[in-house]
Amino acid sequence: MVVGDSIPYNSPEDCPGCTGFVKRYADALARATGRPVETTNLSQHNNLTLPGLVAELDQFEDQLSGADAIIVGIAHNSIALNSEMPCGSRFDYATGELADWAKVNQDCANASTAEYQPQFQQVFSEIAGWRSGRPTILLTINKYNDWIGWDNAPLTKAQEAKTALIHDSWNKVLCSTAVANQFTCVDVYHAFNGPTGRRAAGGLLADDYTHPSEKGNKLIAKVLIAKGFSPLASP
Repeated sequence: MVVGDSIPYNSPEDCPGCTGFVKRYADALARATGRPVETTNLSQHNNLTLPGLVAELDQFEDQLSGADAIIVGIAHNSIALNSEMPCGSRFDYATGELADWAKVNQDCANASTAEYQPQFQQVFSEIAGWRSGRPTILLTINKYNDWIGWDNAPLTKAQEAKTALIHDSWNKVLCSTAVANQFTCVDVYHAFNGPTGRRAAGGLLADDYTHPSEKGNKLIAKVLIAKGFSPLASP
């Protein structure tokens, strides 16, 4: 069972002919358990934000309560850099320019994570609670950096470092909150962007430079599968 934004959705409009990481993971889970796996992908291709998922989470309770393996992918659309006014400075998507990069700093990162941490807490705690007492794989993915290397916004090295700063803070809070609620946080950020988060994702992203490409889907599936399948299958 998958819930989240368009990163796990695998729209053919984003990545024509691609096999999404959700299906790849489900196939690996079936092989590991020796049991058929029925996959329900509840992710949404509509710019779903974390507050949006919080608002509608209850409608998924019945389905998620019956799922033995759950992946949550809601890292992308609420990070400060992806808002209409990143860190309080307007971004022009036509020109790829942010009006004031000086506002992209640790204070901005701290404010963004402080605003959204309670909502991550609600999502992870409610889902884990619905599966309480039953063996369940609970996974979430963090956010890769799709700013560095984006042709529409050629960045200086200093600006690239600022995007990494925002991603570092966001992913730290996302993952620590997930782990505190029995989820395993799968680090696609450093898989895509290297140990410092400053490497361009490049060919791991589709032509829109937002969604994973075929190569990117393979890599996300690989890091998911590397976490193993306990408690549903022996290591």
